[in-house]
Amino acid sequence: MAENNPPAGWYQDPTSPSDGRYWDGARWSDSVSRAGQTVTIPIDEQRATLPPVPGSELRPPAPPTTPPPAPSAVTVNSSGSSGPSAGGIIMAVLAAIVVIVLILVLANNSDSNDEQPPSTEAPPSTEAPPST
Repeated sequence: MAENNPPAGWYQDPTSPSDGRYWDGARWSDSVSRAGQTVTIPIDEQRATLPPVPGSELRPPAPPTTPPPAPSAVTVNSSGSSGPSAGGIIMAVLAAIVVIVLILVLANNSDSNDEQPPSTEAPPSTEAPPST
């Protein structure tokens, strides 16, 4: 390897500027990066030892990102501690209110069923019958 050759790495392909090609430090390899895929394309032997153009280095591909965690009822608040989310608390309070209202309505209905309906008969008379 000559002293002035660029270090090994991915550079703009001298035969196809839209692709990248691997320079091993002394010559171009047959490995070409095309649209994120590595394919094998032989290079013309006359160009195989021509060094890459300065500044044509390609950045290595970004590592794949991990997907964000699935949402849950427990979140980390701004103080860094975990606890129930505001939405979870609101839902719990609303559920409690609904249960209390149902209990009150059912209790009120059962109390009104225990009352005796008013009598339709006339009360017995306490007066003595007229004498004859």
